[in-house]
Amino acid sequence: MSNSRIVSNDPKTEKEIRAFFDEFIQAYPKENIQRYLDLFQQDENLIMIGTAQKWIGWESYKDAPAKERNQFHNISLSYEWLKVNSYGDIGWLAAKVNVIMHYEVREVKIPARLTGVVKKINGKWKIVQGHISVSNKGR
Repeated sequence: MSNSRIVSNDPKTEKEIRAFFDEFIQAYPKENIQRYLDLFQQDENLIMIGTAQKWIGWESYKDAPAKERNQFHNISLSYEWLKVNSYGDIGWLAAKVNVIMHYEVREVKIPARLTGVVKKINGKWKIVQGHISVSNKGR
């Protein structure tokens, strides 16, 4: 089987996934928790992994964003680059992101790596697996 059969990279799908990722970046500060939570597959198949934590299934993950928001009041994400691949209604992505934390008058940018798998469910892209980890070298 050739690689072209495994990865289709349909331009329309890539555009949709990039727009979905932009929505994720905008929703990340979690000012509206429901907006953020609506981006995820909400069943036992969801897998989320952070630098020091993991959540298997929606029931395990659903309260984590609110806890994070309460712990880190002024936090947001930006990204420097994003690579998207897809096949049908499945997409996978990798990005170099910055976790931006605000302390009083100071802003701190922490480089991180983000990977994820998204699936189109009932006409909407949803995160089915995600991983973010702090980068020591910012590469």
